[in-house]
Amino acid sequence: MDAHEAKKRLCVKWHAVCRLALFTCFLDAVWGQIRYSIPEELEHGAFVGNIAEDLGLDLDKLSARRFRIVSGARKQYVEVNLENGVLFVNERIDREELCEQSLSCSFHLQVVIENPLELYRVEVEILDVNDNSPSFPWTEFNLDISESAAPGSRFPLESAQDLDVGSNSLRTYLLSVNEHFLLDIQTRSDGSKFAELVLQNPLDREQQSAHQMVLTAVDGGAPERSGTAQIDITVLDANDNAPVFDQSFYRVRLAENAPKGTVVIKLNASDLDEGTNADITYSFSGHAPIKVRQLFTVDSRTGEIKVKGVIDYEKARMHEIYVQAKDKGPSAVAVHCKVLVNVLDRNDNLPEVILTSVSTPVQEDAPPGTVIAVISVMDKDSGENGNVDCEIPHHVPFQLHSSFKNYYTLVTCDFLDREAVAEYNITLTARDMGSPPLFTRKTILVQVSDVNDNAPHFKQPSYTVYLTENNAPGASICSVTALDPDSGQNAYLSYSILDGDVQGMPLSTYVSINSDNGNIYALRSFDHEQLKNFQITVQAQDAGFPPLSNNVSVNIFILDQNDNPPVITSPLPQNGTPPSEAVPRSVDAGYLVTKISAVDADAGQNSRLFYQMLQATDPSLFSVALYTGEIRTIRQLVEKDPTRHRLVILVKDNGQPPLSATVSIILSVVDSLPSSHPDLGDLSLSPHHSSNFTLYLIVSLGAISFTFLVAIIVLVTVRRLKDRASSGESNFPSIHEWCCCCSCAEKSTSPEVFKKSNLNVRMSADASGCAEANSTSALPPAYCYKMCLTPESSKSDFMFLKPCSPVMSVQQNNAKSTDYLTSGWSALERQEQSNNRAATPNEYSSQDWTWTKNQRNSAYKRYSSGNMEGTLSRQQKYDADGFFCSVAPQYWTWGNHMNGCKMSIQEEPVPNFSWTPKYTQPHSEAPDYQHNVYIPGTTSGYSTLKFAPRGELDVYNTFSTFGKKKRFISNYEHSFDKDEDLIGNGRRFTSIFIHTITMAPIIAPVRTRLIAAVFTFLSLWGLALSITRYSIPEEMEEGSFVANLATDLGLDVRSMVQRRAKLDVIHSKNYLDINKETGELIIREKIDRESICMTKTTSCFLKMDVILENPVRIFNIELEIMDINDNAPVFRRKTMHLDISEATPPGERFSLTNAVDADVGANSIKTYYLSESKYFNIDIQTGSDGSKYVDLVLSGNLDREEHSIHNLILTAVDGGVPPRSGTASIIINVLDINDNAPQFIQPVFEVNVPENSAAGTVVMTLNATDLDEGSNAQLIYSYTLYTSEKTQELFSLDPNSGEIKVKGVIDYEESQNFEMHIQAQDRGANPLLGQCKVMVSITDLNDNYPEVTIKSLKNALTEDVSIGTLIAVVSVSDRDSGVNGEVELTLNQQEFLPFILNKSSEGYFELLVSKPLDREMTSKYDITLRVRDKGSPPLSENETITLDILDVNDNAPTFPQSFYTIHVVENNLPGALLTSLSALDPDVNENQYLVYFIMEKEIVNTSMSMLFSINPENGDLYALKTFDYEREREFLFHIEARDSGVPPLSSNVTVHIIILDQNDNTPLIVSPWRAQGSVVEEVIPRSTDKGHLVAKVIAIDADSEQNARVTYQLLQITDATLFSLDQYNGEIRTTRMFSYRDPRQQRLVIVAKDNGNPALSATVTIKISTVEHVMSFSETTELPLEYDVFTDLNLYLVIGLGAVSFLLLITILVIIVLKCQKPKPKAIKIPPANRNSVISRNSVISQRSSTIADSTLISSDAYWYSLFLAETRKGKVVVRQPIIPKGAGYFVSSIPRSIGPSETTESRASTLEVCTNSPLSVRDR
Repeated sequence: MDAHEAKKRLCVKWHAVCRLALFTCFLDAVWGQIRYSIPEELEHGAFVGNIAEDLGLDLDKLSARRFRIVSGARKQYVEVNLENGVLFVNERIDREELCEQSLSCSFHLQVVIENPLELYRVEVEILDVNDNSPSFPWTEFNLDISESAAPGSRFPLESAQDLDVGSNSLRTYLLSVNEHFLLDIQTRSDGSKFAELVLQNPLDREQQSAHQMVLTAVDGGAPERSGTAQIDITVLDANDNAPVFDQSFYRVRLAENAPKGTVVIKLNASDLDEGTNADITYSFSGHAPIKVRQLFTVDSRTGEIKVKGVIDYEKARMHEIYVQAKDKGPSAVAVHCKVLVNVLDRNDNLPEVILTSVSTPVQEDAPPGTVIAVISVMDKDSGENGNVDCEIPHHVPFQLHSSFKNYYTLVTCDFLDREAVAEYNITLTARDMGSPPLFTRKTILVQVSDVNDNAPHFKQPSYTVYLTENNAPGASICSVTALDPDSGQNAYLSYSILDGDVQGMPLSTYVSINSDNGNIYALRSFDHEQLKNFQITVQAQDAGFPPLSNNVSVNIFILDQNDNPPVITSPLPQNGTPPSEAVPRSVDAGYLVTKISAVDADAGQNSRLFYQMLQATDPSLFSVALYTGEIRTIRQLVEKDPTRHRLVILVKDNGQPPLSATVSIILSVVDSLPSSHPDLGDLSLSPHHSSNFTLYLIVSLGAISFTFLVAIIVLVTVRRLKDRASSGESNFPSIHEWCCCCSCAEKSTSPEVFKKSNLNVRMSADASGCAEANSTSALPPAYCYKMCLTPESSKSDFMFLKPCSPVMSVQQNNAKSTDYLTSGWSALERQEQSNNRAATPNEYSSQDWTWTKNQRNSAYKRYSSGNMEGTLSRQQKYDADGFFCSVAPQYWTWGNHMNGCKMSIQEEPVPNFSWTPKYTQPHSEAPDYQHNVYIPGTTSGYSTLKFAPRGELDVYNTFSTFGKKKRFISNYEHSFDKDEDLIGNGRRFTSIFIHTITMAPIIAPVRTRLIAAVFTFLSLWGLALSITRYSIPEEMEEGSFVANLATDLGLDVRSMVQRRAKLDVIHSKNYLDINKETGELIIREKIDRESICMTKTTSCFLKMDVILENPVRIFNIELEIMDINDNAPVFRRKTMHLDISEATPPGERFSLTNAVDADVGANSIKTYYLSESKYFNIDIQTGSDGSKYVDLVLSGNLDREEHSIHNLILTAVDGGVPPRSGTASIIINVLDINDNAPQFIQPVFEVNVPENSAAGTVVMTLNATDLDEGSNAQLIYSYTLYTSEKTQELFSLDPNSGEIKVKGVIDYEESQNFEMHIQAQDRGANPLLGQCKVMVSITDLNDNYPEVTIKSLKNALTEDVSIGTLIAVVSVSDRDSGVNGEVELTLNQQEFLPFILNKSSEGYFELLVSKPLDREMTSKYDITLRVRDKGSPPLSENETITLDILDVNDNAPTFPQSFYTIHVVENNLPGALLTSLSALDPDVNENQYLVYFIMEKEIVNTSMSMLFSINPENGDLYALKTFDYEREREFLFHIEARDSGVPPLSSNVTVHIIILDQNDNTPLIVSPWRAQGSVVEEVIPRSTDKGHLVAKVIAIDADSEQNARVTYQLLQITDATLFSLDQYNGEIRTTRMFSYRDPRQQRLVIVAKDNGNPALSATVTIKISTVEHVMSFSETTELPLEYDVFTDLNLYLVIGLGAVSFLLLITILVIIVLKCQKPKPKAIKIPPANRNSVISRNSVISQRSSTIADSTLISSDAYWYSLFLAETRKGKVVVRQPIIPKGAGYFVSSIPRSIGPSETTESRASTLEVCTNSPLSVRDR
């Protein structure tokens, strides 16, 4: 049956083909073209048709007429057999490849026949066969369908593709059998089929999670073909199952102090869903308290509950944890469970140690039993874990006593020794009784304070010092060191030298010692000849109470130095005349003439003398003995010896370096008696006679030197006289009246006051090794030494002294203290000093007490804003009489002797002051150095207390330091205390001052009494008393009554003050206090129960102790703090947010955050209230600990579209009276579910789109709306299966915005309209969708360009072709139709082209030659064919044909010139290139290839080819020989150029060669003639006149023109003034007459030179001899002589004269400059002395006369050493004092040691001013 039907269908098709063929023949008759129809897939050679027969062509002429087929397809599918004219299949044809899905498929052929040209159009139609089966894009499809999908839901399936068309295309789809799905087949508008899968029955993932089906696509061919694909459906889970816990209640046990991260329990909840719907997260529910959240954490993924905080059994023994589990699916529902955690107790609290009282440091002489500390211990644990035992190590001299439970005292059990152990680190161990036991260690530092129980001891029993004499004053000679094992001021040693005399002078004038480090210094330069040795005793004394000391002896030996030159004692000169001796002429050799005697004051080797002969008139006559000094004769005298001899004898000692002396002796030789008057004439030197010039130089040099010397002497004399006058006019006060140590100007009557003075030499911090001397004696510091001790001072005899100014020192050492560095007194300061008196320590001299070492020896400390240590500050305080204590700088004398000032302490009332000590630690600063240089006298036995600026306290004593200072530092503040009980009558200020200044002796007894009191207090401690309890409410006001402790404890109120009752609150603030007058316990500070007892326990206690002394009793008090309702419930979060799905069923519960109330008991939270709502209510639950929890319960269905947000108020109320409440806001967000489908505005949209719209052009934007929100309202746009694939390829749809854009090329010719089916689907869990249809109409445009096809083409033509020759056959076409398809073909620039277009048939054109061609003009043509349609706008296309024109030999070669002239310089090189001759031929290839040759021509039997040659290829012309201008001048010949064409063409050119001359011939001298190399001689009379022709030189040159032009020049001539040469004719003539001086013979060298380049020349030598008849003059010329007047001696004299003159001039200029720069002298105002004024040490100048009456020297720093040494040897003291203001200068005075300051002395100190910057004038006041 099927075969019959197939045969029937085949017959039908064949009949259709026949009808189609007949129809084609009919069309051929009408249109003139042939059409063939064949099925696809025919084999190679299959018959198509007999095209020759169909076209009526002769088979025999097919080849001759070049019959050919031009195919319009990409491949040559068919071909023609030229023998029989049959058209057959050349290559297999695949219709789908050729025409794709088009219903009709054909391709065109073009038949071309030439001679004559004929064109035919043939169309071949390809018929479809069913050779393709339907196929799916994938063999397997995966679909994900939610189990909640409703029946009737449709799911598009991928369509199958069939490449066949018509009835052979896809017909239907088939689906395999299943129970859930069926297939719905739909047909698109283009006739294509697609299928949709329709859900018939609901799905359940839990029952079956996957489904598999087979989809089959079947076409309509015969036989039919099919294709299959498998559909895999995965059922997606819907969140329809809630999580479930294994159990709703869990109970676990947890040890306290479990480490963080410990797993308490792992919860497990299960969910039957899968994916995110089964992914469970765990968290605390809203019922979980904040404390639980702080202690525990829940792992959201695993459900593990872990320890997060510190689990403390003492705070909470049980915890309730509420946990919820919730999946991650939509509309998730939470389930809850409760975990009860019981905490297991552990011994986890360490004992606590509290030091109630610590007494440290303790003195080393404290007796055993002294109480060191009071200790209390406690443990928060209870039972055995709370019992604590304490212990200390056994190797320490301390014991631990326990009076009652948990209280201990630490006491000494043995004597202490600080030198053995200075401090103890006592480790106190408190251990509880728990298991395992815990312990706490606390270290108590007990420092042992030192007592002065060790005397100093020196390192050596005695010291021996060897000192070389002439030492530098101030140099260190040795150092003694003592050690003291004590510490602090007890170990601070001060060194001093005990009083003693050496040669009647005190030891203090010889040496001094640094009180700090024991360095001993020499105060003078020792002389071994005066002092051989001496002994001093050094005492080292500590600063303890009482002070201890030790002595050591120091033996100082003065070593000799070679400092004395020998002294000649015999013979001695008389009246300046050298001694003379007479020597008889008759003496023999060895005669003793005389003996030189000398002595040396040095000792040892330094006094050993040697004698030498230094000078002698005749060294061979006399000799001197080396050791005895005897002068003896060496030989006998002869007559020739002089009668007088002069001997110079040198006497030299043996020191290093040696010193010497000389003596001159005149020896007279006499016959019998010596001559009394020795004749010195023999000794004179013979004068040297010098010239006058030398004499003048010597005189000038002497005069200038004498003037220079006189100027210097006058300058020095005037300067000294001026300084003496200035010194004599100075009026300075006496030293005695300068009192800076007390606030009075009283004169001292003690004549020995100067012996007690100390010069404090202070090392400045900014000058290395420099010391400043300040007086610290009872007398004012009127003198100031500045001593510089540099590292090189031991090698130098100079000591540089610099101005010493306190102001300058302060400025240098403390740059910050500029506010108080004043150099003078202001008027206000002077007024205050004159009207007020400062209280002095003289007023307290009745107290006999001793300063501590640190007080006596505290070093000078400058004031600065950042360093107030070591100062005694006093503020002004006025008494009834107007007395006040000035803060101006003052200097007080303090000690056992008060001779400095004699003010009576009864003259004025003593102000009532109280001084309070303030201690500060000394700041680290640059070391300060001081040293005492003693003025002759005895050491003072008292210390000095000096007020420094701004209340600075300076304490000096005789042990002034030299080195780093150690000081006792105390600050005193004026407290204005007037307590009469503490200050005695008339001695209040004195006693307090003594108490504060001498801190050590006062503090020590008080400390001892305190320690004794504590020891007694602890030793009488009573046993533990019973605990007394009180109860009070919290928040009581300050001062509120709590209880009467005196009554409750049975104590006497009056004894509470005596027994020093105090309250000790344990581990808390002092909230309470005891009123000792009434014995009441009162509130000191408000008590907040919640801050004391953090945990919510029902009971809260404060533990405290009441401690009484004398005897000791301790009462334990417990104060219970009762709670009041002072805290309102508070929610941890004021606003709670809940998200509830609108699909949640009624009855669902939601946990809420609980409120927290800090109160306890009835005052805690009682209940909750919720604001009115028809959707929600609350459920209140009670926990195991009584706390309230609240759940929110859903009571009605929610609809988000009606109410999306619900606002509720939750109120928590406590049970207090009155009750308190707290509120929280609950905001409920209703979550959306996908219950609304998207909707389009209209179901059908129509839009017009022009074809060829650009890609990305927006066609339209669809807009669908969805009433849902969130992802349920987010829409996705997509094509449905009703939209064809072609449409989807041309248009794109944005899935998010719904924009339809052009994606491909829109072609009107292919399709005029499109239909799109679009759906909008939301993104909900169960998505819903809406659909619409879009109709797109395409607007036609002229968008197809015309096409040009070259059917036949000749690419090259010869230039001689005939007109009308065919070049190419061209066809044109246009895919557009109508006017847009009509085209025309033209040639661009046809008027310039030799071609023409001829239309042969419709759409075919012939390209023909219209004009003759010439390759030489145009060798190549680019022919552009322009085709243009008639559309609007018109479109055009160009096609370019390239035509090459072939060459023929129609052009002969041509030369650029017809005649060539070539210039060649003679003497050319053979083979040199002359020129290049090039001909041109416009032809190409072989027609253009040229050959050059010379046309033969003979010249004087010489062929041109022998003279010249040419390169046949390039035309280069060469010379074959060297040409000579003098022989050959020119050549003329022809050159021919011939091409290689057929036949060949040629041409020739004439060449003219001209030879040019070259300067190659030198001039030839023909006159005067001479033999080769000979000299031409000419003779002329000597009497010849000027212009006489001597000779003529003639030269010739073989060259021509300029090269032959000769010029003449004189090259050499004996006398150039005698002859001249004509440049052009060569005539030699005389230029003057001969003289007698002219030589007889003259030699002339003449050069003849041509004008060539380079020039050539020839020379001729002419010897001219002059002859005459008279005798000629002598030829010898007398030359003047030069005389050298400057001898060496004169030169040296001139240099010396110039040097001396220059020095004199420089000296005068320097003096003038110095005089001009000297400023105007300034007068110094010296304030008058006032006995009531307080005078600063740097500004006081007394008006009294002093006893100093000696010379005073002016000197700069360079002369200090000589000044100091000279005055010291005279027994005087040199004192230097700074001048006010600003330390601009200083006064230097010399004082006799034997004279001290006197009250009655009227003499004036002769004082000089030494200026460091500029001179100052001192004016009498």
